[in-house]
Amino acid sequence: MPFVARLTTLLVRSPLVWGGAAAFAFFALIRAGVVTHPGTIRYLAGHWVEYVETTMFCVGLAALVIKMIDVATQRSRVEDTWLDAPADGGDEPGTAVSLRDSIDEDAEGWLPRRLREALDMVARTGSPEGLEDHLKYLSDLDAARAASGHGLVRFIVWAIPIMGFLGTVIGSTEAIANLSPTQLENITLVVAGLGVAFATTATALALSMVLMF
Repeated sequence: MPFVARLTTLLVRSPLVWGGAAAFAFFALIRAGVVTHPGTIRYLAGHWVEYVETTMFCVGLAALVIKMIDVATQRSRVEDTWLDAPADGGDEPGTAVSLRDSIDEDAEGWLPRRLREALDMVARTGSPEGLEDHLKYLSDLDAARAASGHGLVRFIVWAIPIMGFLGTVIGSTEAIANLSPTQLENITLVVAGLGVAFATTATALALSMVLMF
C-alpha cells in the first residue's frame, strides 16, 4: 500500500483527529452563541481545565465510535465467501497452500487473517492435526488484540478524573489566595474559585463514567 494511502487511512481512523474536530466544533458553537445553555457552558467550557476534559472525552468517544464501526464492518463480512466449497469428503492438506493464496492479501479483518493463519499452519505441518487447538490460540490472540486496542480509552478514563482533581486544586488555590478577613468584597472571587474546584471535578467524574459505560 502506498505511503499516502496508509497515511490517509491512519488519519481517517484516528480518534485524535475526529475527537479533536468534534471538540473544536462544540467549542465553536459555544463561541458563536449557538449553544447557550448555562449549565453546559459552566460545566464543559467554563475553565481551561474543563476544555481539556471535554476534548479528552471527545477523543475517547471517537475511539469507541471507530471501534463500533469496525466491529459492525467485521460482522457484516462474516457471511462472505472466503474459500471455495470443499470437495466431497473434504480437501487434502496439500490444498492448504492454494486455499491460503486464494484469500485476497489486501482483505482486512480478523476473519480473513485468521483463515490465512490457520491454512498456513496446515501448509507448514502438512497435516490438520492440532488445527482445533491452533484456532483456539488464534481466537485468544485476537481477543488480546481487541483488548489492547482500547488502551487509549483506558488512559483517557484514567486521565479525566486526574484533570478534575487538578481543577479542584487550582480552584481551591485561587479561592484561598483571594481570601482576606479584612476585605469582604473579595468573597466573590473566593466563591468563583470554589466553583471552579467543584465544577471541574463534577465534570470529570461524569465524563469518565460515560466513557466507562
